[in-house]
Amino acid sequence: MYTRRDFMKLVGGAGLTLALPGCAISPPLNKDIFPDFGDKAHPYFGLVTSLHKEHDYEARIEGTVPSELRGVFYRIGPGLFDRGGLRRRSVLDGDGMVQSFTFHDKGVRYRNRFVRTKRYVEEEAAGRFLYPTWCTQAPGGFFANFWKAGAVTSQAGVTVYRIDNRLYAFDEGSLPYELDPVTLATVGETSFGLPHDMTTYAAHSKVDPKNGDWLHFGIRFGPEPRLHITIFSRDGKLRSHRFFHMPRYVYMHDWFVTDRYLVFNFQPLEIHFWGFLLGMRSMVESLRWKPGEGNLLMVVEREGNAKPLFLESPARFMWHGVNAYTEEGRIIADFIGYDTPDHLRNTDSAPFAVMRGEEGEHYDTGKVRRYVIDLEQRKIKEEFIAGENVEWPRINAHHLCNRYRFAYMAEGRPGAFFWSVVKRLDIKTGKSTRFDFGKTEFCSEPVFIPLPGRIYESLDSVEPGGVVTEVYDSRSRTSYLAVLRAEKLSHGPLAKIHLTHHAPFSYHGWWNAGN
Repeated sequence: MYTRRDFMKLVGGAGLTLALPGCAISPPLNKDIFPDFGDKAHPYFGLVTSLHKEHDYEARIEGTVPSELRGVFYRIGPGLFDRGGLRRRSVLDGDGMVQSFTFHDKGVRYRNRFVRTKRYVEEEAAGRFLYPTWCTQAPGGFFANFWKAGAVTSQAGVTVYRIDNRLYAFDEGSLPYELDPVTLATVGETSFGLPHDMTTYAAHSKVDPKNGDWLHFGIRFGPEPRLHITIFSRDGKLRSHRFFHMPRYVYMHDWFVTDRYLVFNFQPLEIHFWGFLLGMRSMVESLRWKPGEGNLLMVVEREGNAKPLFLESPARFMWHGVNAYTEEGRIIADFIGYDTPDHLRNTDSAPFAVMRGEEGEHYDTGKVRRYVIDLEQRKIKEEFIAGENVEWPRINAHHLCNRYRFAYMAEGRPGAFFWSVVKRLDIKTGKSTRFDFGKTEFCSEPVFIPLPGRIYESLDSVEPGGVVTEVYDSRSRTSYLAVLRAEKLSHGPLAKIHLTHHAPFSYHGWWNAGN
C-alpha cells in the first residue's frame, strides 16, 4: 500500500499537482432506477436483485437425489447491492454471501449468511454506504475518495474453500475470512498464521490432489508491485513463500499450476492508478487495455529458486484458467480467453448497465484456448480448442494440476450475456454435450462431484459423477440447485433443490464430501 512518502515521490516524479476538480465520476446509483426482478424483456434482473434476508431451512426436492451424493455444496457471490436508497454500479460489487446445501439421508438443508467483513459490519450499522468498492466510489465526491486506496476493503465474495474442516471466503488482493463450515457464521479475518505484511492472497488458489499442497498467489500493489507465492502443505504448515517484482503493472485474476510449474499470465490490462488514488475514478475505470503489448507469461518452478522464464504471446484477456499440466517437456495450459475485456472496461456493457436497469452492450465472448509452452525451445504457441460465449470452467478436482480430459462450463445463448446452458467439453476430441435450461432460466458455474471411492484415470472416456449448478428461474422469481449426471448431461436434472426465494448470481462453488 502507498505511504505518504511514496505519494510525494510519485507526485514529484510525474510532475502532478493536486489542483483537481472536486468531483467523482463513479458515485453510487440511485436505487429507484433499478426495477427489482425486471420484466419479461429483462428476466435476468433477478440475478442482480439484492437478497436481504438470511435463511436456514429444509429445501423442497423435486426428483431424486442420487444416494451417493452426501456432503455439503457451498456457493459464494455478491448478495447485497443496495443500502440507504443507493446502489452499487456493477455486478462485481456487492457484499459477499455464502450459501450451503447440506445433502443428508432425509433431504437437503439450505443456509445463507453474509460474511461479516469490516465493510459489511460498519455499513450495516450505519444503514448506508461508507466505503468505495472496485467499481463504485464512496458517496461524497472527490474529497470522500481522495487517497482512499486502502478503503477498498474485502467483500469476501469471490471464492470459497473448505480446507481441513475450516471454511474460507476470499476476495481479490486481501486476507480471507474464516467461517464456521456448518452455521456459516463469520469467525474473522485470517492470515493463516503468517505476519499480515508477509504476503497477500488473490481469490483463486489451487489444491494439488496428489500431495495436498494448497497454493496461493497474491499481488501487493505499490510503487514497486510484488507478486507473492505462498504454499501450505497438507497439514496446514507453511511450505514456502516467495515474491517477485512484477514485470508489468497489470490486473490478473487467475493463474496456472502444474505438478512442477507455476505460470502467471501478465495480460496487457494495465492499472493506471493516478485517477483512482486521487479520487477521480474507480479502480475498474483505471484499467487500460494495451493489446499491442501482447501477453507476457512468467514460468516459475514450484520448488527451488531458479530464475523465471518469460515468454510473449498475442493479447488475450483471461478471467479463469481451466487446468494446466506438464507433458513431455511441455506445459499445457488451458483457459477461457477473450480478444478484449470490453465487458469489464466499458461501463455501457452488460455487467454495468444491468445495475441501472438497462440491457447494455455485449462484446467479445470467452472461448476455450490453450497455451503450449515448450520449455526446452523456450517457445509458446496458442491454440483454439472450442466454444463460444463460455465461462466459469471447472474440472474433476482429482485431475487438478495434472492431465485431464473433461471440462465443465456455463454457456450463454446467442446474444446473451448471462448463462443458461451447462456444457461438458471433451478436451481430447473437441466434442461436447450440453443442457439448455431455457431463455427464462440462468445457471451458474457447474461443479463436478466425484463418485465416492472411485479411482479416476486422467483419460477416462466416461468420467461418471455429478454436476451441480444453481439456477435462477425468472418466472417464479426463485432459485434452485440442479443436480445432473456428468456423463448424461443432456438428459437434464435428476433433481432440483428448490429455494423459497431467489439467490443473486454467485461466482464459485466448492464440494465437500461427507459432513
